[in-house]
Order: sequence, then C-alpha cells, then structure tokens
Amino acid sequence: MTSEGRALSVVRRGVAAVLLLVVAGSMAKTVALDEVARRWRLLRRAFAGEKVPGGETTGFWFDPSYARFLDEVRRRTPKDATIALVVPSWPDVYVYQAAYQLAPRRVVQAGRENEAGFVAAYGYQGTPNASVMPIPGGALFRR
Repeated sequence: MTSEGRALSVVRRGVAAVLLLVVAGSMAKTVALDEVARRWRLLRRAFAGEKVPGGETTGFWFDPSYARFLDEVRRRTPKDATIALVVPSWPDVYVYQAAYQLAPRRVVQAGRENEAGFVAAYGYQGTPNASVMPIPGGALFRR
C-alpha cells in the first residue's frame, strides 16, 4: 500500500470514529443507567449458569407478572395440549410469548376455543369451580 493509500485509510477511520462519537453523544440522553446496570447483572447471572426467572428477563418487559402465569399454564397442561389464550390484544407480544414459552403446546387465539382442550385467561378473576383452576395472574379452564 502506498503512503497515499495509508493516508486515505487513516482519514476514513478518523471520519468513522467522529461519526460514531456523534451518534453515541446523541443517544446518551436516552440511556437509563439503572436499566443498563440491571441488564449487566442479568448477563452475569446467566453466564454463571443461574436460571433467571422469566419475569426478570427483558422478554417480559411489557408485563413481568405474565411470565409466572405462563409458567403455571405450562406446568398444568400436557405437552400435546392445544390452549386457547385470552389475553390483552395490545401489545401483541402476549400471544407471541405464549406460543414461544408454551411450545410444543399449540396456542390459538381467543375465539377459537372449540379447537382447544384448555383456555388460559390472563387477568381472569371469576369464581373458581370444578372446571376453573385459579393460577397466578388468571385462570386455566379445562374444556
């Protein structure tokens, strides 16, 4: 490489570094230091081999208590079950997390209860009876 090529390479790296600093500086105001610290603690715990409860992970940022509800649904249903899910429609991550966390169980949305052997209702506070199992955060209905 010629000296002219090396000089051009140094200039490019310098421009890239300056642009990176500009982007970092513009984002500095949006950084929540306590959230960064919490995520580092979670990362250290994960690397140490500790099982981190679902409600503490970033996957349940929208509703940490939903993790415990799904844990109970998973614990009380067989792996080949189809589960109709009654959850808030917004944000749509409720359904996504259920499908992911409850696999290999099949998860269908509310309105398709006729396809399911169980109905999991998040936030349900009705009266328990023979077909309703109260669980943390809601209830599980056997059909």
